[in-house]
Amino acid sequence: MLAGALLLSLTGCSSDQPAPEKAQETPAPAILKSVDLHLPVETYLFSDAELEKLSRARAVLHKKCLKRFDLDYEIRPAGPPVGPRSLMDRRYGVTDKAEAEADGYHLGDRDPRTHPAHPPQLSDAQQEALTGRAQGKDATAADGDSAIRVNGVPVPPGGCSAEAAKELAGSGQLGPGDTPRKANLDSFTATKSDPRVQKAFKAWSGCMKSRGHSYPDPLTAISDPRFQGNSPTQQERETATADVACKKQVNLVGIWFTVETSLQKEMIARQQADFAAALKSKNEQLAKVNATLRDQ
Repeated sequence: MLAGALLLSLTGCSSDQPAPEKAQETPAPAILKSVDLHLPVETYLFSDAELEKLSRARAVLHKKCLKRFDLDYEIRPAGPPVGPRSLMDRRYGVTDKAEAEADGYHLGDRDPRTHPAHPPQLSDAQQEALTGRAQGKDATAADGDSAIRVNGVPVPPGGCSAEAAKELAGSGQLGPGDTPRKANLDSFTATKSDPRVQKAFKAWSGCMKSRGHSYPDPLTAISDPRFQGNSPTQQERETATADVACKKQVNLVGIWFTVETSLQKEMIARQQADFAAALKSKNEQLAKVNATLRDQ
């Protein structure tokens, strides 16, 4: 309003002047499947493959560190891929018709519910060396020095875990920086209240209702308590299939992705220095990760 008032005060308010033409929004492209889409912030985050390499490099450094304490450390092989196939795979819910028909809102062979985690069983000595914290005993000696010793060798502050993190990230944060992670979360949250996405939600909801399913938006559908079991039900498959069809009918994915892309570009433009620092840190970490894995 203030900008408009200033413009009028400079140009005059003559009624014979044509009103300024309203800028037209760029139409959203028709998109259905989201798995191969890429948001701007992904450049600054770590992909699943990069995170896997980072985890393996940390394990290599853990094993090297524990050797100083005459302790072994098992580097487990990577298990089967679990979870969405990309950052965008299920960001807007299910978008693949074949997957919806087969697995409903579940992830088929990649569903975490069918791949329970099996964390390694570590001895007290291994945990002390890794964390730098005593297990079940006082960690401070009478003279104030650290009491953490494993097999007679003093444990560095924070243990082998902190040592490995410093080796890979220096004094910075291991893994993606706070700025891109926050932008990734904030942009998604903001899209849900954007008028264009809200309008698409309403159209999608109407389409779903005509098919016998009552949900205000796709996020409510995918989180339906009835569909949280270890395997999909027939009702879930039917609902998910209708979900995908309605997304296609109203171009929900295309609209949603276009809005979020625009929001993220604005965030990156406002915090260019922070994002540049995050990208520099990411590239430096990956270089150290590659060197660690090459030299193991």
